[in-house]
Amino acid sequence: MKLSKIYRVYLFTILIIFSACKKKSDPVDKCSNGFIDAGELGVDCGGSCKPCEVYNPPSLFLEINGNPISMDNKSINFSDNTYSLIASNDSLSFQFNLGSNGNVGTFTLNSLGTFGSKNGIYYLNSSDGTYSISAHDSLTKSMSGFLQVNFSRNGYSDTIKIRNCQFDYIKYTE
Repeated sequence: MKLSKIYRVYLFTILIIFSACKKKSDPVDKCSNGFIDAGELGVDCGGSCKPCEVYNPPSLFLEINGNPISMDNKSINFSDNTYSLIASNDSLSFQFNLGSNGNVGTFTLNSLGTFGSKNGIYYLNSSDGTYSISAHDSLTKSMSGFLQVNFSRNGYSDTIKIRNCQFDYIKYTE
């Protein structure tokens, strides 16, 4: 019995010695540990790590006859050397001819290719239309800007007045 008590003490001592002599782990790379460490702006990015990717979601907001509206569907199409901003929701649909250059600046909205519809009724006449391109990123193929325009239809007095239309980071296709 004495032998087994000594054996246990001996085994316990060896375990303590080995656990105290445990090799330290190699340092973990802060830029790939899956956490936001001090100095990082996002998970494993920013600071001394690689730059964080910036995502700017596309948006389009406008006022129609004084009522604020958000458009669920929005895109810019570049076809036949013309940029067309297209926006719609469940009851409204618009196409705005933004011309051919895509340059930053303020321009007159081209009435050819600019029209709207509300609840299936088309408003083909546009007037007093202006637009501004505030940003055009040819690498990400996106544009941001502002516009305003009045729509009417022949033989009727009702109009659609678009004011404070702001579109941001709308991607375009070619």
